[in-house]
Amino acid sequence: MLKSFFFQSPRVCIAFSGGMDSSFLALAAKQTIPDRYETILVNSAFMAESEMNIARATAQKYGLKFREIRIDILQNPLVSCNSKERCYHCKKAIFKRLLEESEGAVLCEGSVTDDNDDYRPGKKALAELNIVSPLRDCGFSKKMAAEGLKGLGANELTRPAQSCLATRIVTNQKITLSALQQIEQGEKILREAGLDYCRLRHHGEVARIEASPQHLHEALNCISTIADDLKKLGFKHIALDVEGYRKGSMNRI
Repeated sequence: MLKSFFFQSPRVCIAFSGGMDSSFLALAAKQTIPDRYETILVNSAFMAESEMNIARATAQKYGLKFREIRIDILQNPLVSCNSKERCYHCKKAIFKRLLEESEGAVLCEGSVTDDNDDYRPGKKALAELNIVSPLRDCGFSKKMAAEGLKGLGANELTRPAQSCLATRIVTNQKITLSALQQIEQGEKILREAGLDYCRLRHHGEVARIEASPQHLHEALNCISTIADDLKKLGFKHIALDVEGYRKGSMNRI
């Protein structure tokens, strides 16, 4: 079905993040319609520089038709105010710009069937703008996308999802560049200390750390040794969430 979608589309433009799903979609497009696709990476304050670098490296390694555009998303007050509809307004602004950049091509993004399980107001914006989600529409789960990457010889691109930095900030707390930088730098400190899969949730003066539920004891020992480094970023209190990492935990708050 995915190949049929590509063959039936005159030109395809893929919103590319360097994550597992959009990478699979991009590599599948390159294999199927090598002369009729391109990928666009959106450079914004909501995406960690480490993730930007992974996306750039992936595009270079696999020879993707690739370009990068910059969007200053914090200039949009409907986004920076961080209401519960922040994701909707953010997706609407970004994909409006991508529609302009795609110049009439079929604009696609990499959602899969697993993404139906979380609160995602951005899906409404995608529907309003007629953005296509071919992986989800063809029934691809994350597991299937991972298998697809393996089949394309890109197994190293299989990795946990990395949501945008704004998802770490509590709803109705204004999003600022300094807060996003605190999160990015804090999560870098956590990874360097050995916590590979974690989130730093920003609650003003409090940094709430979500680590893998299977490794909470190790996480407590680890965080106790780097608490001072995290406080140097501007946090007054460092807390370890005893429930561990939960997808979309800020949505529940």
